[in-house]
Amino acid sequence: MATNFNHKMNESRNSSTLQDPNSQANPSFITVFLVITIILAVFGNTLVCLACVFSKRLQSFTSGFIISLAVTDILVGLISMPIYLSVNLFGKPNMKDSPGIYKAWLCIDIVCGTASIMNLVFISLDRLLAVTYPLRYQTIVRQNRIAIAIAFIWVYSVTIASINPLGWRGYPLLVSLASFFVPLLIMVIAYSRIFLVALTHARSIRRIQATDQLACNRREALNFQRNIKAARTLSIVIGAFVVCWCPFFVVTLLFFYGKKFKIHPDVFATNKWLHYGNSALNPIIYSCLNKNFRAAFKDVFRMMVKRRITADENSTVIHSRAFSMTETNHR
Repeated sequence: MATNFNHKMNESRNSSTLQDPNSQANPSFITVFLVITIILAVFGNTLVCLACVFSKRLQSFTSGFIISLAVTDILVGLISMPIYLSVNLFGKPNMKDSPGIYKAWLCIDIVCGTASIMNLVFISLDRLLAVTYPLRYQTIVRQNRIAIAIAFIWVYSVTIASINPLGWRGYPLLVSLASFFVPLLIMVIAYSRIFLVALTHARSIRRIQATDQLACNRREALNFQRNIKAARTLSIVIGAFVVCWCPFFVVTLLFFYGKKFKIHPDVFATNKWLHYGNSALNPIIYSCLNKNFRAAFKDVFRMMVKRRITADENSTVIHSRAFSMTETNHR
């Protein structure tokens, strides 16, 4: 979809319907915004990956999807945004001079966008299972099934980006449905169900807390509360994704299928900034809303500082031994 959209945008550069984003009036703002977003996206999501891998606080089945989501944002920060920055500053790569690089950039955009929302879909389903079937969750969700789901997400995303038949008018609609609107509907249904289950269990939890019932029931109530808190944090992540990506898909569909709809170049530019900016948001949301992530980030920083100190100490010892051996040989 992005390939057709951008290619058609370039063809209509001189028309009143849509202009090329290279013609934007304030490239300095774009440069500053994208550079800051690139730094935040790469650094923040690398930190998320390290925290999920090395911190015991975050080692759960959901962490696999969170790492996969972070990897997509890292790819956006390392590949998509730098190329888009080059397009805005220098007008290259473009379809005429560098068609291979240009198409690869657009393909990566589609892959990362699709992979992001599909990871969020599976996170929603994982939270739904945790809340709806707390006692059976460990038997339903297994490590090998998580691995299969993540593999499916990436194969699905690459497939969507690869089926881009030139000239097919229905392609933008297909990709909008497959990469955004249908997954969004699944997430809305999943979180609606989570909300209903939470309401149903709220009275039971209060009753358990108010009376001296069995400890196992209290533990079950506490576990349910933890799952609800995790679902609440992840629902904000999903909400941020929808806010950042929905305008892009809506504008794209209006551009292709709205015969009298005209798009100002700044509208397209704002949509691109918005959905690229989403890649830097998730680490901020995790750190602000989830104390386990905050603690895990601190653990990662401590680990990095400790390793740095150890490396410096080892280097000092090696240099001291080398110096001693040199002195001995001279004597």
